[in-house]
Amino acid sequence: MEKVTVGKGQVLHRKGEEVRALEIVLSGALVMTDGDEVEVRLGSGTVAGAVYLPGEKYTFDYVASEDSTLMTLPYLAAEDVVEAVASTPSIAPVMAAASMALTERMLSALAATEEAATELCKEIKYNYNDYQFLCVKLQTAPTRFAFVEGLTVFEPSGLGLGWEAEVCRAFCEHDAALREKFYALDVNFCLETVMRASETGRRVRQELEAATEFISQTRAATSSFVTAFYDVKSRVDAETRGGSEETPVISNALDVILAFSGVRSEVAETFRKDLKQYAETEDRRAKSDEMRHLRMSLAEGFYQIYEAAFFKSMETSHIPAEVRMFFLFGFMDEGLAGAANTETLYRAAVSWEENPEGRILPVYDWLIRIYRGTAIPSKNEFDNDWSEYLREEVRTASITQQKADELLNDRRAMVQFEIQNMFKSANRITNGRMASFVPVFTAQDVVRPLDKCFAGPDQVQAAFDKVTEIDFGCFYRPVLTEFPDLKITHFVYNTEIKPYLILMPNFGSRGLMWQEIEGVKRTTPAHMVLSIFHSEDLEETIIRMCAQFRWEMCRRLQGVRYTDITELSLTSEYMKYLQFYKKNANLSSEMKERVKVALQKARNDYKGVFVAEYEKYIQNEAVGLPRLNKVAREILFRYCTLSKKFRKALASNPQFQPLMARWRVTQEAKAHSLDLLVRKVRRMKPEEELPKEIAEEVTFLKL
Repeated sequence: MEKVTVGKGQVLHRKGEEVRALEIVLSGALVMTDGDEVEVRLGSGTVAGAVYLPGEKYTFDYVASEDSTLMTLPYLAAEDVVEAVASTPSIAPVMAAASMALTERMLSALAATEEAATELCKEIKYNYNDYQFLCVKLQTAPTRFAFVEGLTVFEPSGLGLGWEAEVCRAFCEHDAALREKFYALDVNFCLETVMRASETGRRVRQELEAATEFISQTRAATSSFVTAFYDVKSRVDAETRGGSEETPVISNALDVILAFSGVRSEVAETFRKDLKQYAETEDRRAKSDEMRHLRMSLAEGFYQIYEAAFFKSMETSHIPAEVRMFFLFGFMDEGLAGAANTETLYRAAVSWEENPEGRILPVYDWLIRIYRGTAIPSKNEFDNDWSEYLREEVRTASITQQKADELLNDRRAMVQFEIQNMFKSANRITNGRMASFVPVFTAQDVVRPLDKCFAGPDQVQAAFDKVTEIDFGCFYRPVLTEFPDLKITHFVYNTEIKPYLILMPNFGSRGLMWQEIEGVKRTTPAHMVLSIFHSEDLEETIIRMCAQFRWEMCRRLQGVRYTDITELSLTSEYMKYLQFYKKNANLSSEMKERVKVALQKARNDYKGVFVAEYEKYIQNEAVGLPRLNKVAREILFRYCTLSKKFRKALASNPQFQPLMARWRVTQEAKAHSLDLLVRKVRRMKPEEELPKEIAEEVTFLKL
């Protein structure tokens, strides 16, 4: 005999392993499970393995449901069970009671599983009749499914109704009396009880195996019918919903989504089991290894299903409302989401309106753009875009150069790259709870009413407009061009390149600037990401994202010289100000102390300090409420100049008057140089309009 300890969530035996030992549970508990239909508890005193014969294969997993201590014994012959009881007389009464209790729980599990098998057959038969009727409504010919037509109703074993089951229940009902007046008399009474329970338990286990195997095989064999049924049903439902203003009741959403996606059956079943376990867990944010593995498995299944459903949607014009809710919001189960939230998500999905400029869009629409070749994938967590990623794969010999050349323009591979990299990472980051994040929408994540924190295209556009109304040059950037026919070899103009903002299907609290440009071209749009349901103040989040863009775009334009003070720029001046604030004569002692605190709060991250002060600049300084010191205000006004409307409102403000005076001198010099250039162009080509780039710069200088 040997004592062993197993931690909660640890797998003691897996299905398919050979039975070679008996384990007496001294403390804690195990669970016998198939991960779906069957879950039977083995409490203290239970002899694990006694419902098998030596050399048989475990047909269920045995997992520690809590920290447990076990006593293990070799199991080479059936008589070893006798030895296990006889050699431990002090706990033999407990073993006898626990063995009968285990058998009774197995009988209950058998009854539930057989009922599930029977109901599955009835449901399939009913749905098959409904399928043919629905096809008639759609005026399409129903496909014949021979397996479904020949499916016979599952016949329960009846074991739970026999005398053996009644004896077992009687033992459990009178357990206290048996412990006091029967088991204590002689260890052989305990032995007989354990052997009887083990023998009955073997028969129950075999019937359990048969029932679970029937369910598994039936689901696999009818998967093609289920897909066809839910496809037809969703089409009819869509027609019915389209003619009604009432919000319909969403049911069996997971079945609809899985059937639509056509994902592999093993992926679908694993996800079903994981989602069921997750739904039944009270503390879903627990830090245990068991919950961590469950969350990882759920996330992996979610993205596999999302990918399969996305490609399926590219092949059909019909997308069920449940699948649309899945694409937009991560919705998969009406039970996890809650009835009220499900209704809100449905209304949001069917009434979704696209951003007129096509710059603010859900991740599903973003993937469509990549699939159609109108957008390119975002950078991955190693800051490599699609072409750089392929070059790195070739460099590490993961793929050949020939394969890389084939993949370079493979749009399907691009979508998969985007899902596995940007989508996975950004979805987790924007949620805010990175350690406990699960991409499935759940009511537990909702901390504010959904309609109050919906960050749709209109709401996000309004938040962006408020920023650019103040910081008009936020998304303008200098571009170098030439006009050989006009003998102009060097012309720098400012053009506005608005970012893409991709809405992640989660309820979260964060938004971030993912990348400032695409590839190496400076005239490409930035990529930003944000939760589609945003629990924080949306306007503040957008301001911070714009600040991040300002900083990163300056770094991109300046290159390695972004910290070089001889090359004046937003980043170089701000870093100089923060590095040498203690020696800055323009800062009072109080202001220096504030800078020190700001640096500590940002953990000496200069970008973090800039983002915080940019937020004050937009929200307070622009409307005449001083919140910044003189140095920070001067740098921000120089590089993030207020628009004409706000400059006019602050014209008499003594804190801004000298800043505006210097700015006007600089602007007038630029305007004068540009005016000379415009006159030159009009003299050379009086009949033609100004080149677009020059016209853009003329407009920009008037803002």
